[in-house]
Amino acid sequence: MNLYKSRFLLLLLLATTALSACKKQWDDRTAIADQQLDKNLMQKIQENSNLSIFAGYLTKIGYDKVLSASKTYTVWAPDNQALQGIDATIVADTAKLRLFVSNHISNQAYLTANANPSLRVRTFTGKRITFTPTTVEDATITTANQYVNNGVLHIINKTLAPKLNIYEYIQSLTTVGALHKAYLQRQDSTFVDSSKATVASVDPATGKNVLVPGTGIVTRNKYFTNVANLASEDSLYTYFVLTDDAYNAERNKVSRFFITSSVDTTMNMLAAFNVLKDVAVKGVIPQANLGGTILSVKGIQVPVNPAAIVQTYNASNGIVYVVNSMNFKLEEKIPPIIIQGETPTGFLTTTNRANIQYRTKRDNNGVLYSDIQLSGANLPASYYARYRLSNLYTCQYTVAWRAINDFAYATATNLSQRLGFSQIGYFFVPATGSVYSAQVQFPYTTVTPQNFTEVTLTSATTNASFIPIATPTINATAGTLNVTKYASVNMYLQGSTGTALNTNVFTLDYVKLIPIY
Repeated sequence: MNLYKSRFLLLLLLATTALSACKKQWDDRTAIADQQLDKNLMQKIQENSNLSIFAGYLTKIGYDKVLSASKTYTVWAPDNQALQGIDATIVADTAKLRLFVSNHISNQAYLTANANPSLRVRTFTGKRITFTPTTVEDATITTANQYVNNGVLHIINKTLAPKLNIYEYIQSLTTVGALHKAYLQRQDSTFVDSSKATVASVDPATGKNVLVPGTGIVTRNKYFTNVANLASEDSLYTYFVLTDDAYNAERNKVSRFFITSSVDTTMNMLAAFNVLKDVAVKGVIPQANLGGTILSVKGIQVPVNPAAIVQTYNASNGIVYVVNSMNFKLEEKIPPIIIQGETPTGFLTTTNRANIQYRTKRDNNGVLYSDIQLSGANLPASYYARYRLSNLYTCQYTVAWRAINDFAYATATNLSQRLGFSQIGYFFVPATGSVYSAQVQFPYTTVTPQNFTEVTLTSATTNASFIPIATPTINATAGTLNVTKYASVNMYLQGSTGTALNTNVFTLDYVKLIPIY
């Protein structure tokens, strides 16, 4: 028994020793390499002869006092060899040198253990740098985690020159991307934000603040708001800048879907936005991973051919590829328009709320859907729901709907219930006041019981009595809806002309306008 006990104790001791050794190796991985709480960052940098050049730069711009203060910082200090190749004009210009040095310093203390697996750290410049357990940007950390009383020092083998963000880079382009650049610049607008302006005095007559001229001026870019903020250091994008030929090719491809009375509006506003809203992608995608398609921030598949890349730039907030081709598919750029039945903008009257049901149900495949159904007593003849369709593409559309009739059953005794009910859809375009430039009407269609399929509407007609102008915005062509000018229209879903109970019911899951390319 004593022999077994001795062997057990020996094995336990070996296991404990091994575990302790493993734990020590793990702790060493992220341990503070040098802890000197009696020194500050500037003192720590000055005592290292291999950081003498960087120490001199800090003193020249007055940052020696900053790094001697009690506030906490992290410094990524390039060694003397890394600073040998710095541009002499940067060293000679105090403002440029301050910007350069500032990109190596951040507020707060960051140990390599904090970067798991990486961390985007904001530096004094406002730019963010990518920090990992072994690198910062493309520099290797040669000595890490030197902890002093006001922060952490890491020594690196390369400099961290501030990078342009994506928008700054696009603005710097001179030989490529001129049209793309001009579009983005046109989206800038400036205004005075009184909350950010300096108040000079108060007008005694009105009691309103009198602002100092030139203060509180704010610039806002519509593209940044609606697509992607290319100037933000807090986001990461992969962005494709189109050369002028590529820009024109894609803009010309879609321009026929945005016909207006102004060529400038068609080409430089609507068609241009349709193209450029889909050249931003979330995250940084290396060139080696490009090919095929990737998803834009607006949910469109972006076709990327690596052979079309003519220029690449690693920005502070992502990566930019200048491309001489981007062959978008029309089906992606001009998708079907879907009008959901449960989102009407109005009805024939406001007195029949009790007849309106907004429903969520499961179809025959168990899939949830939402729709609208109007039924019941006192529903007037030809009662309708109105829908506002904003900015329809200029093209021909095949029109389809999904209208699910679970109101009528084959076992019902009433003939209309057995056969289903009729409803129509039609489109109006207001011209002036109550006058309409056109009415396109699809015929009454019977909605049969328990039919869950999408039905294509045919035999559309244009009502000539609704065309007081020579060139109507909409008309019917070969049984389709034809939109000839980029416009907003009203669509109506209407029940039958009868008033007998349960004969003028109507229902709608959705209407789909499918462009004919």
